[in-house]
Amino acid sequence: MNFARRNLLASVLATPALALAQSRWAPDKPVSFLAPFSPGGAFDVTQRALARAVEPAIGQPIAVVNRTGAAGTIMLNELARARPDGHILGLLSVNTNAVAPQLQALSFDPVNDFTPLMNYGSFLTFVTVAASSSFGSLKELIAFARREPGKLTIGVSGIGANSHLNMARLAAEEGVEVTFVPFPGGAPATTALLGGHVMCAVVAGEVLPSVRDGTLRLLSLLNADKSEEFPNVPTMPELGYSWASRPWIGMGGPKNLPDVIANRWSEELLAATRNETFLNAMRNLAIVPVRLGPAEMRSMMAESLAEHERVARTIRIGRFAPR
Repeated sequence: MNFARRNLLASVLATPALALAQSRWAPDKPVSFLAPFSPGGAFDVTQRALARAVEPAIGQPIAVVNRTGAAGTIMLNELARARPDGHILGLLSVNTNAVAPQLQALSFDPVNDFTPLMNYGSFLTFVTVAASSSFGSLKELIAFARREPGKLTIGVSGIGANSHLNMARLAAEEGVEVTFVPFPGGAPATTALLGGHVMCAVVAGEVLPSVRDGTLRLLSLLNADKSEEFPNVPTMPELGYSWASRPWIGMGGPKNLPDVIANRWSEELLAATRNETFLNAMRNLAIVPVRLGPAEMRSMMAESLAEHERVARTIRIGRFAPR
């Protein structure tokens, strides 16, 4: 076989492998995961655990960059404007993409201006008080708010957080007036409760270390799902309410992220959710693993946005408040 024929044969044999290599995108520089809330909260902790779990497969270091403020929409605005090259992704959630849009006007579409990649969890939301609090139940908390209008202070992880909207829904349904105290995340809200600066905090699993050591106490869950670790804490349906919080959390990129990039990230991020260190972080924060791909996540985002608009419109809050 002459030299020219050998080169032609080698080229033909290499073509499938070369095509596969070219179709499997990989980042060529460090990656940023944008985070909407402050360090130490449930979202931040699990996003960092996910970043560490996916780094080996993606082949680049991943920095989690906190862009807090405006109920997480400062981060969303930055993500929406990012170059769609796969090097900047961000956390998408019910808080940022479904609740916050009901409370403020946004310069972007909370569903269509993003590329959903994967949903990785559903978080429990706890109504929490200090262990020394006189409130023994959610019913007692509401009774106090009814007796003392406006005096019940409730710490939430931002005006526009899922906790805020659902507690506002509860207050409206019960006909009571409460005072919401916003923080840039669940961890600062928990710290404020520990310091006695608020009477109650409605946050996710960041409260659990203080519950486990006996400093804080759980009154109820805003969800329909039970907590495996705290099975005696009642859910909204168990307390007689016809509704419950339906939270979600996942990862996404800017609009127009090419399919080859989006598919690689979706594949690797979903695989990383089976990492044991990541799963331990989820368990510690009472976040239920949920694995949805891009198409399912986009449908869920649209449904969640519509659902929370109905709630905000009904209780006349945020954009729908009387002028």
